[in-house]
Amino acid sequence: MNRLISYGFIFASIYLIILEGGSGDYNRLFIGLTLSIFIAYIGFIFNWITLDAILPVTTLGAILLGFAGWGPAVAIVLFFFSSSFLTSRNFNKSLGGSTDESSAKVNTHRRDGTQVWANGFWMACFALLWFLFETEAFLIAIFAVIATATADTWATEIGTNLPGKTKSILTLKPVEPGTDGGISVKGTAAAGVGSLLIALVSLYAGTEYLFLTFITVLLTGFFGCIIDSYIGAIYQSSNKFSAKQDSLLKRTQYPKNSIVNWLSTGVGGLLAFLFYSIF
Repeated sequence: MNRLISYGFIFASIYLIILEGGSGDYNRLFIGLTLSIFIAYIGFIFNWITLDAILPVTTLGAILLGFAGWGPAVAIVLFFFSSSFLTSRNFNKSLGGSTDESSAKVNTHRRDGTQVWANGFWMACFALLWFLFETEAFLIAIFAVIATATADTWATEIGTNLPGKTKSILTLKPVEPGTDGGISVKGTAAAGVGSLLIALVSLYAGTEYLFLTFITVLLTGFFGCIIDSYIGAIYQSSNKFSAKQDSLLKRTQYPKNSIVNWLSTGVGGLLAFLFYSIF
């Protein structure tokens, strides 16, 4: 499925750049493609992504820089490196230095192509819409999607790494750290800081209303993370993923988690588009 999505976005990008693009757009798209290939292979070498994630990462990065500009490109790079670092750090800590266990599980913490598009699908959609219509609300929506993904990842990884009192977002009853739908003070604070980081980057996008841009990205990114926890608590069984083993790539996919991420990032982007359009 992730290959079909990648090919679909590649076709749409080629179609739009041929019909609507100028020389500056061609140059920016080429730079985006080159940098994205480099970053994707760095991620693969450091065991942050799987082999089948290289194409989605490359496609997403090229689209964001080529069609949306440097602001969203910088934001997605910050998300990619920070989230990958936090995930890898938690994974290595959970192994407790066991070499045998590390070699046996080396692929389980890496993001695959499905997970890349779960967070990046709406980024690419809004980037192409921004390029086509040049409506600022679409540009803001891109940052909001990235802010949602960043807030959610930081909340999960930091909340799990520094466990405290964790309660279910539905019942407010105590649950184990890492439980789907579980919220904590540390995780919530991490979500706020992650959303704040992307909101600060959005100020360099050159929008007409900078304060409105900042507030929109900050609030919708954080709210998108809350939506992710809420949907996750309902849709996913507590701390258990429906795993599907891919024997070819020797990795584990988590389709339910990807669907939750896809829904929450979409909600974050749509809310940002509506909020910025109205106000």
